[in-house]
Amino acid sequence: MIRTKLWLMKFSAKDQINQIQSKLKKLFNQAGFDSIIKKHDITAIKTHFGEKGVNSYLSADYIEPIVRKIKSCGAKPFVSDTNVLYKSLRDNAIDHIALAHEHGFTYETLGANIIIADGIVGKNEVEIDIDAPINKTVSIATEFITANSIIVMTHATGHLATGFGATIKNIGMGMSSKKGKLTQHSVSKPIINSRKCTNCGVCSQWCPADAITIKKDYSEIINEKCIGCGECLAVCRFDSVNFRWNATNNKLQQQIAEHALGIIRAKTNRIGFFTFLINMTKQCDCIPHKSDFILEDIGVIAGTDPVAIDQAVLDLTKMQGQNINELSFPGIDGEEQLRYGEKIGLGSRDYILEEVK
Repeated sequence: MIRTKLWLMKFSAKDQINQIQSKLKKLFNQAGFDSIIKKHDITAIKTHFGEKGVNSYLSADYIEPIVRKIKSCGAKPFVSDTNVLYKSLRDNAIDHIALAHEHGFTYETLGANIIIADGIVGKNEVEIDIDAPINKTVSIATEFITANSIIVMTHATGHLATGFGATIKNIGMGMSSKKGKLTQHSVSKPIINSRKCTNCGVCSQWCPADAITIKKDYSEIINEKCIGCGECLAVCRFDSVNFRWNATNNKLQQQIAEHALGIIRAKTNRIGFFTFLINMTKQCDCIPHKSDFILEDIGVIAGTDPVAIDQAVLDLTKMQGQNINELSFPGIDGEEQLRYGEKIGLGSRDYILEEVK
């Protein structure tokens, strides 16, 4: 079996930005992304614009040199993400783009326009045939399918439902329409511990499905209405909301991997990945507050295999003692997305890593 080739460029987020940008352009060529992008392509750059209040998302400074490289290939880039399920400025394209501008993602800083790939309210989707064990088809945001080629720029973090979130999650969850996200989240349901609940009502305010009712002494989730998005867990400050971790966690990771397979199948040989191991936090960039960094900066991995890249994320962060999953949510086995992804043909966990100076 041929081992997957990956490239690592080491740097710190504290380095001079012009030096980092030069490294990213060099890595683009080294990883062969100039052969993925064809002349006259419409090329999507998939990123995450950051929830309001977050301090760890990849800034426009990291996207801009990739826009330049894509243009040098004779292609037309746009920068993109999809809308979220939970109540947020990112649950519709109008507010989502406004927030992106507020976070520094503008045509002036990027050199490209922003397009939200699943439309104004997240309903623009294409059904992709995958014939996988759980799903026969998956719902992927329209403009990622419309694009001729894609560069995915991922920020590796911990994640409250999958242990850690990196490349597989960014494409599986992050490139799905709202229907696709709902399909993935529907496997897991949170519960409220009545002894810890202060009945403050915050979880009810943020619930996008109106599935939380306020009782006399505590709040309660209406299981039939719950969509499993985890917003209540994210906003609770009293540790009173928990998921039923066990089989549901594995099923969620399997769902994410199958949706990731949809975009990989749709863009065979036309998709490349940059996964950044800088400013790494316990929570993902959807949590609306500043977070402490839990690991020293490593740099960025580039390649065309999302499974191999995420295995490298775990291996490289493990060198600091505990990997990003163990430091963030040790009770969750985040490697299920890798095992299952390999099983269904999403990629391989066996890789060779070459450092680019």
